[in-house]
Amino acid sequence: MGLHALGDTAWLFKADGTSPGKKLELVLRLRRIVELHPIAEIVDIVSSFDTIAVHFHPADGQKVLGHLTSLHLDEDHARQSFQSRTITIPIAYGNDPQALADARKLSIPEVIELHRGAEYTVAAIGFSPGFPYLQGLPPQLHQPRLSSPRIVAAGSVAVAGDQAGIYPFASQGGWHVIGRTDAELFDPQRVPPALLQPGDKVRFVEVENLEENAPPPPKPPSLTDGIQVIVPGMLSTIQDHGRWGHQHLGVSPGGAADPVLASIANRLLGNPDDAAVIECTMTGPLLRLRTNARVAWVGWADVSSGKPHEIKAGDHIDLRSRMCHLRGYVAVAGGIDVPQVLRSRATDLRAVLGGHHGRALQAGDTLPIGMSHTAPVSGKWHVSWPRPNGSLIELRYLRGIQADWFTQKAHRIFSETFYEITPASDRTGARLKGAKLELKEPRDMVSQPVVFGSIQVPPDGQPIVLMSERQTIGGYPQIGHVISADIPKLARAWPGTKVRFREVDLDEARHAWNELQRDLGLLNTGLMMKLT
Repeated sequence: MGLHALGDTAWLFKADGTSPGKKLELVLRLRRIVELHPIAEIVDIVSSFDTIAVHFHPADGQKVLGHLTSLHLDEDHARQSFQSRTITIPIAYGNDPQALADARKLSIPEVIELHRGAEYTVAAIGFSPGFPYLQGLPPQLHQPRLSSPRIVAAGSVAVAGDQAGIYPFASQGGWHVIGRTDAELFDPQRVPPALLQPGDKVRFVEVENLEENAPPPPKPPSLTDGIQVIVPGMLSTIQDHGRWGHQHLGVSPGGAADPVLASIANRLLGNPDDAAVIECTMTGPLLRLRTNARVAWVGWADVSSGKPHEIKAGDHIDLRSRMCHLRGYVAVAGGIDVPQVLRSRATDLRAVLGGHHGRALQAGDTLPIGMSHTAPVSGKWHVSWPRPNGSLIELRYLRGIQADWFTQKAHRIFSETFYEITPASDRTGARLKGAKLELKEPRDMVSQPVVFGSIQVPPDGQPIVLMSERQTIGGYPQIGHVISADIPKLARAWPGTKVRFREVDLDEARHAWNELQRDLGLLNTGLMMKLT
C-alpha cells in the first residue's frame, strides 16, 4: 500500500493484494477507518477497485496529510470487519441477452441462468451518479466492450469485460445490455441518494414485467418576474462553485469551469463567491429583465464588462458581442435562485440535474432572482483582471500516478512540445491535439479516482485534461495533474490555443494557489473601497 499525491487536491491510497477481491476488501476497510475519523478539511472519500482518494481544497493538503498519517493506515490496523448489505435488483431479460449469447456461443437461457445465479459485489460507484461497477460476473459472460458507444437506456443492466453494471440514466455506453430494471439507483431527493454503496452485495431476481415509471411531475407555473432568456447563446448554464461532497456517489462536483471569473462577477455585486451565475461559452445571451436588478458580467471585450449595472424592468442586456475569454459569467445581486439539488444550484448536463431543469438555457426560460442584502457598488470603473490568455498558455502540472508507465520519449514530448486545444473540448474535459504519448508497454488499468485537472491519456495518445464536470473515476492512465491555480487559465482558453506543460512540485503548486488567493483578496479590498 502507498500514499500518493493526486494533483494538489487529493491523497490517493493504493492497496496491495494478491487478488482483486483482496484489494477491494482492504480498500473498503481503509475507507471505513477514514469515515470514522472525519475532519472538516476532508471534503469527500472516493474508493474504487484498489484505490481510495481523500479529497480536500488546495490550501488544506498538509493538514489532511497529517491527519491521515496519524491514523496509521496499514493492513494490520485495517483488519476490522466490513459489514455489507445484500440488495436484490429486479430484472426483466426479454430478448436483450441475444447479442451476448451469440458472441459467447450460449443460449439465452444459459446467459440468464449464469447472470442471475451469481452474487456481485459493488466495487465502485462512478461514471454517472449511482452507476455501480459490479465484481462477480461469471467468466463465461466476459466480453470486451463494443468498439463504439451508443445511447444506452436508463435502467439497462449490462456487462463489459469481467464486470456488470446498471445505467441509472440514459447515456453513451459501450457495454452489452442483457436486461432492464425499474430499480431507481439514484434519486437526489432520497437519503441517501444512491441505492448502492461500495461493498454492497447484489443479486438479480428475474421478473416478467417491470413497473411503469411514474409520470414526471407537472412543470411549475411560469415566473412573472426575474431574468428572461431571449437568445441563450452557444451554451449557457446555471453554475455555482459546485456540488461537493457527493463524488463517492458518482456525482461530479461540476460547478463553474472558471471559478475565479465566477467569483469576480459575484464580488462586483457583493454576492457570496458561490452564488449561482450564468456561465456562457463562446457566445453570450440576450436577456430581458422583468424586474429592477443590479447585474454584472465578466469575460467580454467591451467596457461594460467587469462593472455593476442598474438595470430597469423591461430593459435588455445584449451580450452577443465579442468575448475576450472562452467563458464569461453573468451575475445578479441576490444570485440566480433556482432550487438547490444536493446543496448546489449547479447544472450537471451529463446527469441532467440542478440548474434550470438540468439543462442548458433555452429561449423563453425565466430565471428567478434571490434577495440581495448588500449595498450597491459604484459603476464608474471596471475590473479588467484577469487579462486574456493570448495564443499560448503554460500549464504547470504535478507528476501523475501512472507517469512511470510512459516512455522517456513521451515525457520529453509532453514537456518540450506544444499541444493545441481542440473544438471537441467541453465542460468534462479539454481535449488536446499534438504528438502521441506512448506507454512503455500495453497495460490494463482498473478505474481509479480523478480530480479537476487530471491529465488522462487514452489509447490514441492525445491528452485530455479533466474539467469541472468530469467523471469521479476514470480508466485511462494519468500522466499528470494540472495544478489548481492554473486550471482557470485553461477554462478561459479558446480552441486553437497552444498549450505548453511544465512539471512542478507540490510546494510550487501550493505557492501558486496562495498567490492566486492573494490576488483575489487584493481585488476584494479594492471592491470594498468602492462601496457607496
